[in-house]
Amino acid sequence: MPAVGTLLCEYRKRNRLSQLDLSLMAEVSSRHISFIETGRTKPSRSMLLRLAEVLNLPHKESNLLLNSGGFSPAYTELQPNSTELEPIRQALNLILDNHNPYPALVMDGNYNLLLANTTHQNLSGQIMNAVEEPTENVLEAVFRQDIFRPLLGNWEEVASHLLRRLRRQLLAYDRPEHHKLMEKLLSMDPPEDWQSPDDHADDGPVLTVDYKLGDLTLKLFTTLTQFGTALDTGVEEILIESYFPADDATRLFFNKLKA
Repeated sequence: MPAVGTLLCEYRKRNRLSQLDLSLMAEVSSRHISFIETGRTKPSRSMLLRLAEVLNLPHKESNLLLNSGGFSPAYTELQPNSTELEPIRQALNLILDNHNPYPALVMDGNYNLLLANTTHQNLSGQIMNAVEEPTENVLEAVFRQDIFRPLLGNWEEVASHLLRRLRRQLLAYDRPEHHKLMEKLLSMDPPEDWQSPDDHADDGPVLTVDYKLGDLTLKLFTTLTQFGTALDTGVEEILIESYFPADDATRLFFNKLKA
């Protein structure tokens, strides 16, 4: 395990902050930050928690910073099937059920599918059941020719958006899992100009996903939601993706499912 000063210096530089910047944000002297990073001062638990807060570290990295300083973790790391998380599972299922007849799903921090509501299962079930080697990773499924890629009328736009979002996460958190996922996606014939957003005059206020269902194209946009008050490393990373109709034809299609 790296020394606490080495780890703090790494997190500070990743956020593109000088020692003075960090000291002002944490309301301590820049000399104190320097002494922590060089090992001349052993920081207290409360100081490390303050620094983790101003650096906006995820719970896992906050725990790592505390551990490197010789302190116990501040956040739990419960197993997904633990009884303590049963209220969270119930809440997630309630959110998914209430979003019917529109699709919704739950992913972990690495975009692996955890749960999906009835509508999403009905739309994707036949496709996934026909795949010889299915994947639980939602981003990989979007990029694969044998899963969702041929069904997305604006695949290049959607894929580029997903790659740029993953790149922002890499720059912010530098997680090995995200590096591995990015490497895999970039090996799957990504759009050539994915790093530069298109600027179309007819763009709407949100990015839509054009899902081809036979002769019908469903136009949907999505929202991502997280547990802002989570005190567990796994719960903090949970993503709830909810789809909404972006035009009247799509709204009518899903309303007929509800009838």
